[in-house]
Amino acid sequence: DAASVELPVYTPATTEAFAVYGVLDQGALAQPVLAPTGVFTQYGGLEISTSSTALQALSDAVLYLTSYPYECSEQIASRVLAVAALRDVLGAFKAEGLPSSAEMESSVQSDIEMLANLQNSDGGWSVWRKAVDSWPFHSIHAVHALLRAKQKGFTVPAETLSAGLSYLRNIEQHFPAWYSEDCRNTLLAYALYVRTLGGDTDLAVRARTLVDEQGVQKLQPEALGWLLYVMSGDARASSEVEQVRRYLGNRVVDNGVADQVRHD
Repeated sequence: DAASVELPVYTPATTEAFAVYGVLDQGALAQPVLAPTGVFTQYGGLEISTSSTALQALSDAVLYLTSYPYECSEQIASRVLAVAALRDVLGAFKAEGLPSSAEMESSVQSDIEMLANLQNSDGGWSVWRKAVDSWPFHSIHAVHALLRAKQKGFTVPAETLSAGLSYLRNIEQHFPAWYSEDCRNTLLAYALYVRTLGGDTDLAVRARTLVDEQGVQKLQPEALGWLLYVMSGDARASSEVEQVRRYLGNRVVDNGVADQVRHD
């Protein structure tokens, strides 16, 4: 007997993209371009494009969002957050197959309606279907998306937001018993942040308590960011705000490409 097996061999290569940008009030600018060396000439190529805005480089990401085929509550909310945030600059994105600005805005409105229809009677959201147990993260994320969309001028049902914020006010009661302390703290911080966006006041007290009880070292960086927003502007939280800023500032790592926050 004999067997024939094919083993594909892939070129160990990655693509890179660089952007040069600035402000030009008059005249012109000469931008020299030097072809890279030490590359696989049989793979990829050199492409140069110009745009009136650096946002054009995000066209592929926007196209991915608009064509994403799966629609659980978290995925719908994430799409609403991203596209709604770009409402003022949607005209800057140019890519083959990308819907027009009007079509994307209409799609966001449809996603908002879809989220509203998925909301459970307790004000929260499950993953895929209505009338299934609500999950804290999906519920917080959905309310966040709806609030951001409302800020951008999209129509959001008032009763949907009201019920969602009510769920968030009792978020700790919705945590399953098996949630870890780290998970609970992070979700609570996210809920406090979203409630602040929704107009709830005097939440800095709860945020301060969380920081004081746990200590900044035990909280995730994103949780600290959300709590920092909640506490900022409250003189009573000045000590906690300084702790958070110092902790994050001491852990920012510049790797030459982007700033990152180390959490250890």
